[in-house]
Amino acid sequence: MNEIEYELREQDLTAFTEHQMQDKEHYQKTLRRQQIVLPAIMALLAFFMWFFFGNTLAAIYIGIIAIAWHYISPLIIKWNIRRQTLGLYNEEEKKSALGRIKLVIEPQTLLQVKENKETRIPWKDIMSVESTKRYAFIYLDTNLALVIPKKTVKGNLKKFLSLTDEKIRAAEG
Repeated sequence: MNEIEYELREQDLTAFTEHQMQDKEHYQKTLRRQQIVLPAIMALLAFFMWFFFGNTLAAIYIGIIAIAWHYISPLIIKWNIRRQTLGLYNEEEKKSALGRIKLVIEPQTLLQVKENKETRIPWKDIMSVESTKRYAFIYLDTNLALVIPKKTVKGNLKKFLSLTDEKIRAAEG
């Protein structure tokens, strides 16, 4: 199949940023610190409260908070990333980016149609295609990609991505 159609929603605007953050050393370090180091310090504090002061109730509360923080901190970090990413768009930019999008494979270009506006992207300008559990990304640059939410796709996405990958390789070669 040479074309797909999908709906890009507001929640999908942050998908590429979140995907990129998964591989960043700074993000991994922050996540480790929030998920392991801070709860470990709190667990030690709970142990000292119980061992030296005999305050079992305070030790239990601190231990519960440490365990909760271990599981909640990644959610808070992701929420913060989403909030910051959405803050980069004003309402007009959001409106122009969201909506139904149609991608068509042409011999020399990838055609993007949105609200009767056509954009042709030459195959040589497309770097690669990547697929995750919920999204497919067509990389135009290392920091720029077309985000395709799998949940809203109409058409055979797997075949479309395969054909797209073939066209990219043919343009490189």
